[in-house]
Amino acid sequence: MSAARDNEVTHDLSALAWVHDELRRTLEAAHKSLRRYLKEADAAGSSDVDTVDPAILRHARSQMHQGAGALELVGLPTAALMLRASEAAVTRLGARVGALTPVAVDTIERGSFALLDYLARLLAGKLMSPAAMFPQYKALQELAGAGRIHPADLWTKDWQWRPVAAADTRPALRADAETQSQLEAETLALMRGRDAGAAQRMSDLLAGLAAGSKDRLATLWQLAAAVYEGQARGLLKPDLYGKRLASRLLAQLRAGEGADPSDRLAQDLLFFCAQAVPRSDKDPGPRLAAVRKAFELKPTSSVDYESARLGRFDPAVLAQARKRVAGAKDVWSAVAGGDNQRLAGLAEQFALVGESLQKLYPEGETLAKSLLQSAAHAVHAAGQVTPEHAMEVATALLYVDASLEDQDLDHPELAGRVLRLAQRVDGVRQGHSPGALEVWMEDLYRRVSDRQTMGSVVQELRASLSEIEKHIDEFFRNPAQREVLISVPGQLSSMRGVLSVLGQDHASHAVVRMRDDVDALIAADAVDAAPHQVAFERLADNLGALSFLIDMLSVQPQMAKSLFRFDSGSGNLMSVMDRAHRPSVFGSFDELPSADHGLTEQADAIAKSAAAGADAGAVARELERLARQAEAADQRGIASAADKAHRALEKAASGQERKEALAQAAQVMNELAKPRREAQPSRPAPLKPLPVPPAAPVVGTPTGLEDDAEMREIFLEEAREVMQTARDALAQLARSPGDAGEMTSVRRAFHTLKGSSRMVGLKDFGEAAWGCEQLYNARLADGGPADADLLGFSGEALDYLGRWIDAVAAGDTAGFQHRAVGRAADSLRNDRRRIAVSDSAVSEHGALAAAAAPAPAVKPVAPAMPVAPVTP
Repeated sequence: MSAARDNEVTHDLSALAWVHDELRRTLEAAHKSLRRYLKEADAAGSSDVDTVDPAILRHARSQMHQGAGALELVGLPTAALMLRASEAAVTRLGARVGALTPVAVDTIERGSFALLDYLARLLAGKLMSPAAMFPQYKALQELAGAGRIHPADLWTKDWQWRPVAAADTRPALRADAETQSQLEAETLALMRGRDAGAAQRMSDLLAGLAAGSKDRLATLWQLAAAVYEGQARGLLKPDLYGKRLASRLLAQLRAGEGADPSDRLAQDLLFFCAQAVPRSDKDPGPRLAAVRKAFELKPTSSVDYESARLGRFDPAVLAQARKRVAGAKDVWSAVAGGDNQRLAGLAEQFALVGESLQKLYPEGETLAKSLLQSAAHAVHAAGQVTPEHAMEVATALLYVDASLEDQDLDHPELAGRVLRLAQRVDGVRQGHSPGALEVWMEDLYRRVSDRQTMGSVVQELRASLSEIEKHIDEFFRNPAQREVLISVPGQLSSMRGVLSVLGQDHASHAVVRMRDDVDALIAADAVDAAPHQVAFERLADNLGALSFLIDMLSVQPQMAKSLFRFDSGSGNLMSVMDRAHRPSVFGSFDELPSADHGLTEQADAIAKSAAAGADAGAVARELERLARQAEAADQRGIASAADKAHRALEKAASGQERKEALAQAAQVMNELAKPRREAQPSRPAPLKPLPVPPAAPVVGTPTGLEDDAEMREIFLEEAREVMQTARDALAQLARSPGDAGEMTSVRRAFHTLKGSSRMVGLKDFGEAAWGCEQLYNARLADGGPADADLLGFSGEALDYLGRWIDAVAAGDTAGFQHRAVGRAADSLRNDRRRIAVSDSAVSEHGALAAAAAPAPAVKPVAPAMPVAPVTP
């Protein structure tokens, strides 16, 4: 399994920050589609599913599928399971007339709300287990008709078998009838819940089984002994899932010593060992301590997977509240500063904030009333509010703003703090002294100040890097224009100073190397690019790495410090997340220990034996073993089917009855094995992590795709999806030229094509897309509508890039060059003059320059970003 799962809530979240808002809009669109389906189905009388356009549900499923893919790509495969469950529920319910009800849609929405809440908390620095989403996940899986639903499904600890040191010396027990009888008795006592000593006796019994077993089976019984030791010592509360463990362990024992231990059962046992967190007043016991040490379980708090803490509020309501508070802060600041022209809108703005407070906050009604009274007081006094009054209202709004941004709406002291803010606002309005700031208020101002400071620094660094990139890009396109580099060393020196103050020493060293490279290019006597090829490539790579680091600074400044290293040998700033540690695209999701894998293999083998007319007794024994192992793995559907087939064979008396029972068993087992056989060829193989871009190749050198057919196919498939997204947005833009959202969608498509192509070695293709992106950056900055020239160029560029993609698929890209697109894009961007996108439009001089010039400085998309972005 991928190591990404174990670090799902601790790794770099900058990629998640980039897709979070788009994911929210995507899910809103999916929910709207589901509501529209309900409305149309109701209008049609819900008599025939075909009377409602099935494309509506396909659109909803597509949005969920895209969202899940995006989460997998940014290294959060467990979070993606929420959307996979939603997608499965829509697929299942949409196939049955009247099954997709308003209640079902509400359940799907609540699942999305919980997911977005979880992601927002991660971005706010509140690390938590995905298992906190289990109440909503469970409801979604029930809608989808899932055979297994367990909180460990959302647990992010990697599973692998490990030996566990024996914690005590228990007499070895065999998996015989006597031991089975004892385990059955203790299981019954546990189920009844009346015997306080049952859990400890169960632990002792299982420890004896571990002493009498070897290898994986010994580990399984040690895990089980640890779980019941934790329960006996009050570290685990016996719930439904804990009680089911006993019957699953009994099924494993009944399967016999020769049966393979269930991976799924072992992982579920480890989940409960992780839940049994030692406390100062509760000794974990030697068996639990040994397991926690062997599997390196962190001493974090256990997960409350029963209470639905997440997703209590619609993300749209939270976003609306943030906008309202921002507006209120702005108006109050203006009024307190003497701008009486803003008084007219003060009461209305505070009323909107009050509405949000009442929806979201305990004691929100009290604070809303205080703020409205403050607004009325300011209006009545013609804006003459005391500094103390202005300060207290500003503090109240600041606290609300910070709590919304930090996703802190379940803070245990929230109600008390909101009430205290209301009291202070009322007090100063009535002429009383506000008193000293309380400790939590001082912390609030300190956090907000630090956040604003870092935001300003990041903004300045981005602006500086953009300007540097622009100059270097101009030089890359025409190495004869060395004058464009004159200002770059000074800009790099300024960046180095800021990065040094922030403690980003590795980035600072990289900037010094970049400055030296630029100085050397300025001082060079010859225009020939070949001697400076290495410097060109190093500058391009360092620009991309710095862009990634600066984006991380705005999300996780401490993580940015630890994830980048400067290699003095190569002169490159590189991410320490190399190929072995980068989260894979679908790898973690696909590599989960599949409880079905071995079981469906067994089912397939039994189906073939039964169909071939094997001995009925032998087939019955194999069916019984499969039923026991499926029960241990918590695959109740497989267990039930195998048990029924086994009973039918046992009851068959005559030869004809046995023949019929064998045929029925073959059919049932074949059905169990069928989904796996059908799914495996079409299911994408676990993708390799997107590689760190190699050094920019000189035009004409191999791209690197020739040696990796899998990556080439992935790029081609997803690039075509991006192209179609761009064409759809362009068509909409033709109807609404002033739609900035559609212009942004086209720009985003070119940006994605640039980054993804460069990652797989197609840097020349990436430069062509980069030219288009620059054009759209300029037009969006101007703020004007899309004119006929821009639309015409965009259509030609997409057609050209589409043919280029087909040529990559065919393995022959000799007829394509970035100057065909870049020259036309530059002409339209710089001179407002449209020329055709055509190979023939590239002059001989331009073609030679293109052949000599290195790849441009391209800011790479973060490795975790999806090639096909989630679109609103």
